[in-house]
Amino acid sequence: MLFTPPMFYVFLSSLLLGYACTNMSESKTTTSKKRKESAPAANYAQGRTVQSFSVRNDHVTDTSTFNLAPFLSNNNYRVQHESSGFLNNDRYEDRVLVLEADNEESNYLPRLTLVLLGSPKGFKLYMRSESIMQAENTVEGGKMFDTEDVKIEENKIVFDLYAIGPNGHISYEFAWINDHLQLHELIGYFMGAGSHTEYVYRPKSPIEGTLDETVINTMEDNMPSTTNTYRVKFKAAIHFETFDYSKCLEELVQQTGDTK
Repeated sequence: MLFTPPMFYVFLSSLLLGYACTNMSESKTTTSKKRKESAPAANYAQGRTVQSFSVRNDHVTDTSTFNLAPFLSNNNYRVQHESSGFLNNDRYEDRVLVLEADNEESNYLPRLTLVLLGSPKGFKLYMRSESIMQAENTVEGGKMFDTEDVKIEENKIVFDLYAIGPNGHISYEFAWINDHLQLHELIGYFMGAGSHTEYVYRPKSPIEGTLDETVINTMEDNMPSTTNTYRVKFKAAIHFETFDYSKCLEELVQQTGDTK
């Protein structure tokens, strides 16, 4: 049986505690919610929403251009991360934006991520996600990650999150494949007592792929490593709009174990 790093479960526990804190905060002004309910979905429904911009089947269905400035002002958002580049193989520059609601409770809520595709007349809203960038802060008020980077490069949107502590190093990429965004790679690297563990998932389809689990023994001077590869399958297809790296990693780890 392979070693699964205890720090990884600390990481998952901290995320669940964060969601619990969010729901407790919202219960002061709204009706009580179940612990696992999506708090940000309710928040966006109360006037901070991009639902007026129709997105379906990974393609833009709204023919008008997206005007960022009034959207930020009207919905009380601020830009936290922004990157420009060429995503969809045309000659018009595209953008990815991570937005945070300008209020105290937003520190404990997942953030809103928008993908804008360039056109001759300006930018059009292509896709949004209310889960792909999780809450910035932990329940204790500290940051989940020491550094965060979101950028467009080589026809991909790359999310890179790094923490010195148990939250580890998380990286995930969505590439422009067959005219829409698809998960290209998910990596989680965690440092535990006596060993480090890296998980690298590469999809073969929206619902299944391969997972390489590498365990590095840090108790020995030469730090030997062992890698096992698994064929894994998710309970539901992975899409940009609903992607949650913590849930994906949890589901992947559950499928590792004895290869005999």
